[in-house]
Amino acid sequence: MYLTGYDISILRFTWGVIEDILNHSKSIKSFNIRVREPRDLDPGQFIMLWIPGLEEVPLSPSYYDGSLMRITVMKRGPTTEAIHRLRIGDRVFYRGPFGNGFKVSNKGRYLLVGGGYGASPIIYTAHKIREYGYEAMYVEGVKTESDALFIDEAKSLGLDTILVTEDGSSGIKGLVTDYIEEVISEYDYLLGCGPEGMLLKLLELCNRYGVECQLSFEAIVKCGVGICGSCELYNTGLLVCRDGPVFDSRILSRYLGGV
Repeated sequence: MYLTGYDISILRFTWGVIEDILNHSKSIKSFNIRVREPRDLDPGQFIMLWIPGLEEVPLSPSYYDGSLMRITVMKRGPTTEAIHRLRIGDRVFYRGPFGNGFKVSNKGRYLLVGGGYGASPIIYTAHKIREYGYEAMYVEGVKTESDALFIDEAKSLGLDTILVTEDGSSGIKGLVTDYIEEVISEYDYLLGCGPEGMLLKLLELCNRYGVECQLSFEAIVKCGVGICGSCELYNTGLLVCRDGPVFDSRILSRYLGGV
């Protein structure tokens, strides 16, 4: 059974209290949660957040320091709408962390790419990279300026920071993958999270330029531990909750046959 070797404590619910709420836009909010029980949580791993009476939802924190966890939530269904109605002082419950996160222990130059809401685990990863003292560029691609999430935070970390907007309302106009193609050869590693089309294009670019990459994919996750199979990646047998959500380019190229 897959659960052999699992730290059973992550299957048990714990809780935290909302200390602060940031409204990024009409559809995206960040919640700073003071956790009751510190757990090791790497950038790119996810938790299963639960509000009594509703289903669990998988969320990859946008920051965590052992006592304060930030989750960034896009409103797109009944459960996330309910999360958006939470207030300071409310409790939230969660299991986890689950899955494989971004590995950033290797020395080198990192290119961090967040597409839209996918910037959440990327900015947490940026904090970790700065702790190691590695060089990095943070690139966020969005449709329009008001969709940008963590540009100021990335700048505060001392990272080279680029905003790419599709409509040209701020930063560089165009698709974020077009910009990445211009600079990718200057980096040793690329870490990305965002829409599926963006991730597949990033994989193609990494293969073409010989850059190691790790990409975080989204799927419908229900159990979080690889039992139900709802989160299979492209009929490969790989499960996003168990084998991901972060996959490296060697695994992706092997199972997807290259892009």
